[in-house]
Amino acid sequence: MKISVLMHAAAVVQLLPPVIAPFVRRTLSPAKRWVVVWCLFLALQDAVGYVLASANITNLWLGYVGAPISGAIALWMLSQWHEGGTGHMALRVAIPIFVAVSVSLSVWVDDPATFSLFAAPFHYLVLLLGALWTFVTRALREESPLVSRDWFWILAGVMLYAGASTTIQAIIGYLVEAGRVDLMSGVFNLRAGATLAAFIAIAGGMLCPTPPTHSGGFSSPRFSRSPSW
Repeated sequence: MKISVLMHAAAVVQLLPPVIAPFVRRTLSPAKRWVVVWCLFLALQDAVGYVLASANITNLWLGYVGAPISGAIALWMLSQWHEGGTGHMALRVAIPIFVAVSVSLSVWVDDPATFSLFAAPFHYLVLLLGALWTFVTRALREESPLVSRDWFWILAGVMLYAGASTTIQAIIGYLVEAGRVDLMSGVFNLRAGATLAAFIAIAGGMLCPTPPTHSGGFSSPRFSRSPSW
């Protein structure tokens, strides 16, 4: 499948938050640092996939290997937005469960030689639910205008990315079953457009000032021709 300009842009835009980070390093919260780690991993996965595809080497297996890792990073990232308490712990406890289910689906249900019909939708759905829960939790106790907060834009971007990817994976599953792979290009362009908007929102959140935490503390971390996004 030919990579369109929109697909290239969607892959490159994942580097926007890491590029912004050094310019706002004095105000980077632990959560934002993990956003940078997540974006860098996604970009690296896409870059490796593109190199493999350019060399006519199958890279569909890359998604099966990378998704549990990116998902675990994302859940840890989301836990940083919870200021301690149940939400913070629940998301961290969910990580090994998420990885175990992901590996099980990849090994016992999906076929690594083709597009994922079960593991990939599971990854994106978990990310969507985790981001939605975190967003609602923060919004319910926020007293300032939501649009002025960094977490609003970052979590909105994560939800858009995960929600679009969940929907697109379902469509991909249908097309694979129906033998209509000729329609894949259009579907991947739709996801590329959503990904572009999502990471622009995340980048915007990186530029917003970080509000002071109320309590608790956090630890910080310090192409198939179709991208992994």
